[in-house]
Amino acid sequence: MRVGIPKGFFYYTYRPFLETFCSGLGLPVKYSEPTDQEILELGSRACVDEACLPAKIMCGQVERLACDCDAIALPRIMKTEFGESICPKIAGAPDLVSQGPAKDKLRFTEPLYLDDEKKLEKTLWKECKKLGIKKDRFKVSFLNGLLAQEQKQRGLDEQGYGHKIFLAGHCYNIYDPFVNMDLLRKLHRLDMGVITEERVKRREKDQALAYADLMKKPYWSFFVNNFGAAKTLERQGIDGIIYLSSFSCGTDSFTVEMLKNNVIDLPMLVLKLDEQRGEAGFDTRLEAFAEVLKGRKKKWH
Repeated sequence: MRVGIPKGFFYYTYRPFLETFCSGLGLPVKYSEPTDQEILELGSRACVDEACLPAKIMCGQVERLACDCDAIALPRIMKTEFGESICPKIAGAPDLVSQGPAKDKLRFTEPLYLDDEKKLEKTLWKECKKLGIKKDRFKVSFLNGLLAQEQKQRGLDEQGYGHKIFLAGHCYNIYDPFVNMDLLRKLHRLDMGVITEERVKRREKDQALAYADLMKKPYWSFFVNNFGAAKTLERQGIDGIIYLSSFSCGTDSFTVEMLKNNVIDLPMLVLKLDEQRGEAGFDTRLEAFAEVLKGRKKKWH
């Protein structure tokens, strides 16, 4: 049995676990191809109109994989490893896929609570058993996957550029070059290197949130990671923030406003991503932001 895995949503966050776990199971695995216009169009037809760009791309990846795979792994992640909530579209990812051959091939659609290792193991074993996996092999693969996730250094911390930028947003917007119109290459050309939230320790994020004196503890994973990292990096002397935001994303709207109100000493550029892909305006805003950074450096030096 060939299992397809779409490179969308939380794939970029949990890639070490996914790849180690699947490799250990011994099943033939096919990952979705790099995102392109055809995948986007497939997803736009298969997904609800109101869905954000990443959701449509995920649906397009599933539709493409359905042609070559016997089963498609599309987890329904409910809680992160720290017990925080995530985007409702990610929690309901299997429900976004339209009825048809792709829908019938979905596997691993049971709710996953990453903050409860025993419950996670039990749920994954329930699915793997249906695929004919032996219990011993599953157990070893599961533990190796957890170890890989813990040990693998993720994220970006680029050195050697004139300006250091905190690149904020959802992982699937940051690491998919089709979605962000090859943003990293454009930033490098403008002498900007980036650091992402994965390179900030969880302890530092929690401390930053405590110092921010918010009305109550936030429960959105994306807010905790991006807001906590931004406040930490602000003290460490970065030059600015670029936030990649999906059009119509509710969690992004909240996070962006909180950053604007709480990180007031750094220039911040919010780039909205949707399927219209207006690259000329995108590039113009990046160039203008680069000029702002240059002006600030001249002022302080």
